[in-house]
Amino acid sequence: MEMSFKTKVLIYVVINLIVLTLLYNSSIDSKCLENICLIKLLTGKSCWNCGMTRAFLSILHLDFYKAYEFNHKVLIVFPLTVGTYLYCSYKYIIKGDVKKNE
Repeated sequence: MEMSFKTKVLIYVVINLIVLTLLYNSSIDSKCLENICLIKLLTGKSCWNCGMTRAFLSILHLDFYKAYEFNHKVLIVFPLTVGTYLYCSYKYIIKGDVKKNE
């Protein structure tokens, strides 16, 4: 049984609102976010992706300067992430062929 278009859109919107609310309420300056990089824990040096989680959270809070300070590559990675997310959402909601490529 396939879900209707309206049901898919409603589920998509509700799930996205819940996730965005949870992310918006998470602390950017939390110490646990500084210690999640395995490369930094093992070598003591920052990797190319260090600070990206905090940069994404800063963008969610519309603090673009702070996001850029956390990781300069957010200017490339964030638009690509949003584009990929929107494309996958389009495939799920409009086309409905998520598992068709497998």
